[in-house]
Amino acid sequence: MTALAESRARRTLRPTEAILGAGLLAAVLDISNPIIIWSLKGVPAERILQSVASGLLGKAAFAGGAATAALGMAAHTLIMLGAATFYYLASRRLPAMNRHPWIAGPAFGFGFYFFMNYLVVPLSLAAYKPPHGWFPVFNQMFCHMVLVGLTFSLIISRARKPGDPA
Repeated sequence: MTALAESRARRTLRPTEAILGAGLLAAVLDISNPIIIWSLKGVPAERILQSVASGLLGKAAFAGGAATAALGMAAHTLIMLGAATFYYLASRRLPAMNRHPWIAGPAFGFGFYFFMNYLVVPLSLAAYKPPHGWFPVFNQMFCHMVLVGLTFSLIISRARKPGDPA
């Protein structure tokens, strides 16, 4: 095997590896941000994860202890895996997303921010108001564009194309 072929073999991922890697990494990065920021204000991580679970359970999530925190982490991870799958499928239809991951990822994250904040969360059981003020909006935009979108694009752009040899 030539050095170029070895290099290419190391860089490519199976689609499921790319989706799982991107989705799981983005889930950890994205949830770490509010956990860190709110911990500076004395809010425990369990409460942040329960706030995610409140989208499914409403206010009851905050009385569920570690179980609803675990549900919140599972729900958050499932959302990220779904978004990574969507990104992968879109990138197969729009190959420019793979050629320009530094643009496509943040653009996807920008759209994902609006999708989550103005469609998904308002339709959930969470008592939620969209972020307002420069820091919360900037912080959430950063999270969605960089920690989620860019993570998706840089990992998923390494996925093998259909028909590529294994």
